[in-house]
Amino acid sequence: MPDIALDLRYLRYAILAAEYGSFRRAAEILCVSQSTVSRRIQILERRVGMALFDRNRSGARITTAGEHFLGKAAIGAKHLHQAADIVRQAKRGCTGVLRIGLTACLGGSFLSELFASYHRRYPAIEVIFEEGTAQLNEGALLGGRLDLALMPAEPRSPGCRAEQLWDEAIYVAVPASHEIASSDGVRLDSVGNETFLVMTDAAGPEISNYLVRELSVYGLRPSISMQHIGFANLLNMVEQGFGITLATKSVVGNAYTGVCFVPIIGTQEKFSFSVVWSETNQNPALQLFVDMCLERRPKARKHANGTETQGETRMVPASS
Repeated sequence: MPDIALDLRYLRYAILAAEYGSFRRAAEILCVSQSTVSRRIQILERRVGMALFDRNRSGARITTAGEHFLGKAAIGAKHLHQAADIVRQAKRGCTGVLRIGLTACLGGSFLSELFASYHRRYPAIEVIFEEGTAQLNEGALLGGRLDLALMPAEPRSPGCRAEQLWDEAIYVAVPASHEIASSDGVRLDSVGNETFLVMTDAAGPEISNYLVRELSVYGLRPSISMQHIGFANLLNMVEQGFGITLATKSVVGNAYTGVCFVPIIGTQEKFSFSVVWSETNQNPALQLFVDMCLERRPKARKHANGTETQGETRMVPASS
């Protein structure tokens, strides 16, 4: 039984010699001596158990058996190289799967451009999204079901790292017939007695906490109606007059018939969003994404008092 545990370099020498009909030409292409090519092809022939070339004073000519063997071996070697390349790409994170938990809208300029650039740069990485609350996403990160999460604020979960990425202005969504629908801005306390429709999933809990915190300053206790539906259906309820809701800048650019978005003024007017991931996660595709997040996050702007905030969804130029 011939030994088929062949050194692929020896096989390559034989394939080139057969392709160019010359040991000398193969040696020139490989940048080695002709004797090296000849010696390694001899080793290959001993392992295979047959002569692959007829040698004479005028050179070497591939045998019929050698032609059949190298024809099949070349196909196998190509597949093996492709498999090895796939493994190398996976180690670099260029292939694989990236599972992302969302509490933010994908339609905003920052996230949409970020994910579009990531997909262009690493098209072989499958990206899987899962919507959930910040609490559920944090548990999924620590349990290994998610690779990263994009969520409001900057969570301080044990075992997780977080980097703030971007800010989004907050709007109140009201029916087109509402008295403030055409306003340039509205104070949150002026609609504090309205019923606020809030999703139970995604950023719903954070929005509820925001309403309670901000309205308590004015001595108001908000009426919050938790809805087990998606945001599109929530806005449909707003249009039908069941209540009002809050939305961020990324939602405002979309067309929603019968709903108007009025910016909130006079209070905390932005939600900050962060990327969060487990410190023990070794997925190479994750590190590539985190690197791109930090590369593309908006540059901080300095205020007169010396503090810094992130500029709203302004992209830092970067290659795609």
